Amino acid sequence: MKVARLPFLVVPSHAVAALIGRELDTVAVLALKAILQNRRGLEVAHQQIRYRNHDLAFSSRIGRLGDLILELDVGDPRLGQRLVLEEDLRRASRNVSKSRSSDRGRSIW
Repeated sequence: MKVARLPFLVVPSHAVAALIGRELDTVAVLALKAILQNRRGLEVAHQQIRYRNHDLAFSSRIGRLGDLILELDVGDPRLGQRLVLEEDLRRASRNVSKSRSSDRGRSIW
């Protein structure tokens, strides 16, 4: 069996780059595997992994050229099991916008 290398862009925050250093490639692959294991889609607004006692948060999106872009930052241990899909975030944002626009027409008196 052959293993193909999947090219994707990794954008670490300065804090993550300092924290992880040379292991950034390993962390990026682990984050991508975490996305794939969920089987819920490639565009993730927030997800976390734990790597060597570090909580790392990431998001992923598809760029305009079809590239997968993975952004990494320092995570919050309280959000370790949280998964927010980009689609869910967009839907919630639309619902809030609709709610606000319908509230504008109402009088509070």
